[in-house]
Amino acid sequence: MNNWRILGLVLAAAFAAWLGLRGCTPEEAPEPAPPPVRDQFHASRPLRVTVDRAAPAEGTDQAADADTSWLERELRYLLIRGQMRVGAIEPGARPTFTLHVTLPRPPQTAASVKLLAPDNVVDKERTIEVGDNSLATIQSLATMLPEFLGATRTGADWVQLIGTADLAAYETFLRSANELFGPQGRGFTQPPAADSSDTLNRLETLTRRHPKFARAWALRSVAYLGLGGEDEASLTKLAESAAERGLALDPALTDAQSAQGLVRLRRGEWVAALEYFNAAIAVDANASAALEGLACLLIDVGHARAALPIAERAALLQPASIGANECLVYARLATGDANAASESQGEPIAIAQVKALEAILEGQVDSAQKTLRGATNTKNAAAWIDPLLRAAGNKQRTSEALQAITRAASDGLIDPSTELVCGAALRQSDFVFNRMLRLHKQQEAVPLRIFWLPKTAFLRQHARFEDIVGAEGLLPFWQEHGQADVCATEPKVYGCAAKKRT
Repeated sequence: MNNWRILGLVLAAAFAAWLGLRGCTPEEAPEPAPPPVRDQFHASRPLRVTVDRAAPAEGTDQAADADTSWLERELRYLLIRGQMRVGAIEPGARPTFTLHVTLPRPPQTAASVKLLAPDNVVDKERTIEVGDNSLATIQSLATMLPEFLGATRTGADWVQLIGTADLAAYETFLRSANELFGPQGRGFTQPPAADSSDTLNRLETLTRRHPKFARAWALRSVAYLGLGGEDEASLTKLAESAAERGLALDPALTDAQSAQGLVRLRRGEWVAALEYFNAAIAVDANASAALEGLACLLIDVGHARAALPIAERAALLQPASIGANECLVYARLATGDANAASESQGEPIAIAQVKALEAILEGQVDSAQKTLRGATNTKNAAAWIDPLLRAAGNKQRTSEALQAITRAASDGLIDPSTELVCGAALRQSDFVFNRMLRLHKQQEAVPLRIFWLPKTAFLRQHARFEDIVGAEGLLPFWQEHGQADVCATEPKVYGCAAKKRT
């Protein structure tokens, strides 16, 4: 009996020990989670382009890098013509695949080309020889990129897309393109008064020497539109002819399509201009001339909400563009955007005067004075700014101010837009409409954008508003593309009864 008892105790102890050991045995680790599936690039995915230059070696010259924006523009052009999608450059753009090129520093000639995933991880990378000049660089990249990006399906020869194999011609083209579209480009809807420029002279010579260089003709057409003044009408005709020549050589040139749109915009041919702008932007989402033109067109016809994001993109692409930034200010004011009244010292007078208009109409003359005094290009301030501000603070001086403004316009010191802004700021409706009708009869562009600000309702309620709307052909446009934004809150404004065709 004792033996059985001892055996039971031993078995119980062994079982308890087994349980204890089992509890101490570590559990098997769970299977690791599979890595996330990485986003795969293919030629139909949107792609953006960035370019920089290799860091200088220690002890070498740390001088500022040469501008690389030319290569970004050229690469975007090649990608587009190779039937790839190039993402829009816009505020708050979502991460996407990026083609990143790092140029070498002389005397090195090897560039790094990377395809970066949206999370900035290198998807693929290659080093290539790019030579020591711009043409050799773009030719080397045009040769390797189709295979690198998996874009060989079209069979296009990307080297031929460059448009010329002449180094001097290509460098002249690049220099002119940088002056028109680079960071310091002044835009095309508020051109300075001039009948010629070094850029235009260069391009005229270039197209005479290389008449088959289609891209140079397209650039020449845009260059004409970068000039204004008394010869604006003839410059516009020359722009149209150059654009037609470029499109005859290559129908897919977005610069030439943009120029055709700008020509129609100047003539008030709203529907035709819209079609050209949309065609250019459908091919190249970053066609800055088309974006500027489209934003300003939409502002002029009263579609400020649609204009705002487009104007933001145009101003982002060309920060120094007077036209793009002017239309951006109008769009912000018309839509009540929080950034509308942001103060900025040293901005061009064409932009400052729009902010001053709104400030004066709100009774904030001191704010208007600060804005105008802080603007650039005010060498003729005494001729019109001083009388305007005096009359804004004292209505008895309105007649004196209008005389000074009319004299400044007759002497060519201010353009029609400034003349109209001054008249509107002083609430002189007849002055504004008389000037508009005169411009229409002279077949010059009529700045309609002042109609659509919150504080210029007195112009929309004027009896002669109907005359301008009719003369400028806005009703057919509204019937085709929708009413002006103000119709949502001011349904009795002339033209708001026009229904969009379905």
